Amino acid sequence: MFVRGIDLEYENDGEAHGLSGRQIEKVRILKAGLLEGLGDEEMDERFHAMLTTLFFQHETHQLMDELDCPVQRFLVYASVAPGGTGFISVREIGRLIAKLLYSIRSCVFNEVLSRTGENTIDGELGGLMAYASDMLQTPFGFLTETMHFAASVAGEAGGLPQVSWIGLESGQALAIHGKRVELQQIKKLCKSLLKQAKKQLDHVKRGMKTMDWSRFDPEDDLTETKEGYSFVTAPNNTAVKDKLLHSFMVNEDTQQFFTKGKIGKRILWRPKECQDWLKQGKKLLGIFAVLCHVLGGQPARGSEFTTLRWRNSVDEDRGVYWVNCTIMLLATYSKTRSITRRNKLIPR
Repeated sequence: MFVRGIDLEYENDGEAHGLSGRQIEKVRILKAGLLEGLGDEEMDERFHAMLTTLFFQHETHQLMDELDCPVQRFLVYASVAPGGTGFISVREIGRLIAKLLYSIRSCVFNEVLSRTGENTIDGELGGLMAYASDMLQTPFGFLTETMHFAASVAGEAGGLPQVSWIGLESGQALAIHGKRVELQQIKKLCKSLLKQAKKQLDHVKRGMKTMDWSRFDPEDDLTETKEGYSFVTAPNNTAVKDKLLHSFMVNEDTQQFFTKGKIGKRILWRPKECQDWLKQGKKLLGIFAVLCHVLGGQPARGSEFTTLRWRNSVDEDRGVYWVNCTIMLLATYSKTRSITRRNKLIPR
């Protein structure tokens, strides 16, 4: 496919083929050998050189886009049914991927053999093992991820884990859905979000910086399973809640922002300012949600993260607790519950 298309419409545009400059060069050398009618031995060397540039590719960009990998792009072309009437069966895709995975392993094996005469191969096959391992951002890793997805579509197996470590000894990177993400990038993201959250909280507090926030010190009975119980509405926290609400309502800066004053007991609200405050609060909650998702342990599925119960019900306990002056979110839903007959608790 690459040999036939290398000199077509996009002659000088490597992106059109998903190939780098070095890969394009090897494809051209192979094509020249075909046109010259070289012998089998010379063609084998050129063919192996081209495969090496295709298979021994490690993408370092964060969250690499699909089809940037030339091997994956080839898989898409190969998945088109004869006559261009549609795609082949999902079960056939598995066989195609298996052949490509075998080809990558064979390429690694041949490369190891060629290097043994030059130097000693040690530790992870001299670095070549990375190109034949799962959950790495290489053609091999992309293919295994695609194979698991195809198997799950066909109903034969589950998918790959969302998050896994890349290099347990170094611990410098993760694979998220098979895409490499450096831990340093996550640290920078969290630092930036924490700064944004602090700044956004000042917008939400609306001039209440001088308030004594230590007044809000509720108690929560973590063992209480009574229906309807929540630390937010617990009788022993009513006074705390009223103090917080009272402090909010008597604050002059807050009153001037939200209201125009009063006529008797009637409050003259400022609708535009109230709506703006709600938007600022929603933005703050969004930042908190991302921070909780990244820093709160195992990443949550959307349905688990957005449907937490804030007080006990007849069937289930609540998922929101107050522990050591910190909100704790406890997810209790699990897709395996119907099999294991029990919930898997994940605190964040």
